[in-house]
Amino acid sequence: MKTLFLKLKPATVLMLLKDSQQQWYPSKLARASNASYVHTVNLLVNLRRHGVVTIEKKGRQNFYKLTEKGAYLALALDDFAKKCDAFEQEQKAMAAKAESDKVAAQIPHPSQQASAQKADKPSESEKK
Repeated sequence: MKTLFLKLKPATVLMLLKDSQQQWYPSKLARASNASYVHTVNLLVNLRRHGVVTIEKKGRQNFYKLTEKGAYLALALDDFAKKCDAFEQEQKAMAAKAESDKVAAQIPHPSQQASAQKADKPSESEKK
């Protein structure tokens, strides 16, 4: 369901950047999000242009971090993803219940089985 509303790679990159314990550089983000390096770099350029990420340069390496705006968006995205997951779980539970109800409706109740067996047996008067 999330993929219906969100593009998977950008959402994944944003969620990865939420982990501020890591030092995120483009190739690491590309590997972790299963995206190409070029796609990830272009995405980071767009995110930077919109004020979602900042660059921290250390030597020749560029590390990316979320801005305050980016952190807010990442939290909102995470909340949305959790709600989508909960909705999917609810749908699966409802489908499983409907299937078990369908199977239960096909299996006769023990009292129905007893009356059905009595109906199948010929009575004493029918035997004569």
